[in-house]
Amino acid sequence: MNISATPLRSRGTTSEKFEDIASSRSWVWPVLSAAIGLIAATTLSAVHRQVDLGTYLLGGAHAFQPDLYHVVYQPTGLGFTYPPFAALWFVPLSHFPVQLDQTLFTLMSLVAFCCLLAISVKVTSPTLSRRSVVWWSLLLVTPLGLLDPIRETLLLGQVNNVLGLAVIADVTMVRPGRRGFLVGLAAAIKLTPIIFIPYFFLTHQRGAWQRALVTFVVADAIGVAVATSASWSYWIHDVWSPARVGWLPWVGNQGVDGVVERLLQHTINAPLSFGLTAVVSLGGMSIAVRAFRLSSPLLGFLVIQATESLASPVSWSHHFVWVVFLIAWLALAVDRPRHGELWAALVSVIFWAAPIWWVPHGPSVRYAGHGWSILLADSFCIVMIAIPLATAIRLIRQKTEELSGPKWSCHGSLDTN
Repeated sequence: MNISATPLRSRGTTSEKFEDIASSRSWVWPVLSAAIGLIAATTLSAVHRQVDLGTYLLGGAHAFQPDLYHVVYQPTGLGFTYPPFAALWFVPLSHFPVQLDQTLFTLMSLVAFCCLLAISVKVTSPTLSRRSVVWWSLLLVTPLGLLDPIRETLLLGQVNNVLGLAVIADVTMVRPGRRGFLVGLAAAIKLTPIIFIPYFFLTHQRGAWQRALVTFVVADAIGVAVATSASWSYWIHDVWSPARVGWLPWVGNQGVDGVVERLLQHTINAPLSFGLTAVVSLGGMSIAVRAFRLSSPLLGFLVIQATESLASPVSWSHHFVWVVFLIAWLALAVDRPRHGELWAALVSVIFWAAPIWWVPHGPSVRYAGHGWSILLADSFCIVMIAIPLATAIRLIRQKTEELSGPKWSCHGSLDTN
């Protein structure tokens, strides 16, 4: 059984409206939306250089070489920053022409995005028919594809859609008896999903955390076996130096470290950086575990995902592809907050408009955002902070109501049992 349990009672008719619309309409608009997204993305991949994919291909070309973490991609001056195991995935593509690589990778990213949409709709509204899930997933390809994290992922040739799909599918769709493999694999490729291993442990998903941990260790052991020298360099030195991925106070970094450095107008030292990461991780983990136990696994997932984004020293704006799931939960889920549809619209507008790019942030700007414009420069981070804070307030109120009298369910109905 997955975590999207059938709701006992819904506090709204959004899901019913979704079902009615999809069941009574033809496939013209969904197919048109999907076609527009496909044409736009593949056209851009043919004329626009995907610099992050270029870095991945560089890693694939040097995957078996000791200089894996010393060579740089000339257009950006940056090198490969993921574990050696991740470089192995790009070895085949490194032998193809760049334009073909970009087209193939874009198609794979688009398919992953469509699947991410389908899972988000289905898990947050499990009563929808299969036809409605597919109908809405196709229809939303273009409008939600314009969200800043999605469009940046496609423009840069990033892996976020694929890894985001792996994590969300594992946590929400895979049966508990098989859960963990995809999270472990995602963590072996890009370290940040490793936060789900202690989350599985603390929420008593015993098999899940064990499978995730073993998968992570085995996968990275493969990287060590095929690239011993590079692995030594990465695990002993590079993994502890997040600054090697770029200028961390840049406005594109929406993690707590980046925000604090912009507020202070100077970089912070390593002990303070790791201290912030620890505090945010522990605080967010505590709230996520309580949300899992007292509210719903879906809310627990959203809190731990927000915690991951906040705690990572490097949390670029294009990492937030999971905001698609947040929007679906706010609009459709049985345990969504009051006025959830309005909150979903607000989050959508923020990530469509991307106010973080409204402030001056060019090469000559070291610390973007001053005065009131800080709210714009750190708007993605503010949304992420709101998730665990709002959840903590919700849990406190729920506990207070349980202790003080009539029990009101999270769906707004009086519980007299």
